Amino acid sequence: MTLLQTIRTRRTVRLFMQKRVPYKYLEECVEAARLAPSARNIQPLEYVVVDSDKLRSGMFSCLGMGGGITDFSGREPAAYVALLVNRELRGNFAAHDCGMAAQNLVLAAWSRGIGSCILAMINKDRMRKLLGIPDSYDIELVVAMGYPAEKPVAEDMGESTKSYRDGKGILHVPKRSLKQVLHRNRF
Repeated sequence: MTLLQTIRTRRTVRLFMQKRVPYKYLEECVEAARLAPSARNIQPLEYVVVDSDKLRSGMFSCLGMGGGITDFSGREPAAYVALLVNRELRGNFAAHDCGMAAQNLVLAAWSRGIGSCILAMINKDRMRKLLGIPDSYDIELVVAMGYPAEKPVAEDMGESTKSYRDGKGILHVPKRSLKQVLHRNRF
């Protein structure tokens, strides 16, 4: 798959097969995140990979998965990557660094057929305790990962950008067209 194909076909996945993701693939994804640009090359990000059966259920309870799904039974993520910011290195642009790292991570994952969901709705106190994260680190994002048990589709936006599930449970993700968002030379 080319990079452009990876970008065009990657969608947020919230329902996963209960199939373990090899640790070496998770490590490759973190490597891709680590290589993302960092403002002033401060590199304030660190990562916690969670793939143990014991911790996965605890992680799931710390997160708001969204997407209008109320029953995840047997379709929870197989792994998580928590993106942390070292407060001593934070700088003014750590949130930008985090976004670029998360994007690299999910694209690397999708290139291996691993679905993902970037999450910001986090019970940070509970997660900090669960994973033993020092107070000197901020929990910025968590990426839920696993082999997809659903196939979301992107489509041209009608009147709304609100995602919806059809009668077959397929997630539809409306996107504004290139014509709606691209301006050349002037607005």
